[in-house]
Amino acid sequence: MENELQLNPAGVKKLRESKSWTQEHLATAAGVSLRTIQRMEADGSASAESRLAIASALGVPVENIHLAFEARNTAPSPELRRIASGTRWGYAGVCLGTLASAAGILSGSASPEQASTALGILGAVAGIAAGAIGVLSQRAATRVRSA
Repeated sequence: MENELQLNPAGVKKLRESKSWTQEHLATAAGVSLRTIQRMEADGSASAESRLAIASALGVPVENIHLAFEARNTAPSPELRRIASGTRWGYAGVCLGTLASAAGILSGSASPEQASTALGILGAVAGIAAGAIGVLSQRAATRVRSA
């Protein structure tokens, strides 16, 4: 059918369940039949009118409803999970290194002026390192997504 748009059935169900709604409740809220909701959650088919009604009832912008359904059901790939894990470990390393360096600076024999200068430089280096981790992880994630 040319009026039909294919939706992600698991995504429709997930959106409905996120509101703790039954199929009957969504059907009533959207002004469609219970069978329409059942069909959407079973095989993902929906007319443009049903799609609009469901989007309105769920509070999802109609122009993004198909993408919203897909996005809510898409798990990150193993590559993206590894990138996210590496990013977290990188940030943890920056934090621990900064704390250890700060402790060393503050417990040393430096004057207050020298200590504050050293802490300022340390903060700048930590900021640059954290920024680099962020930029590099974004680039890696973008490469994985486009591949």
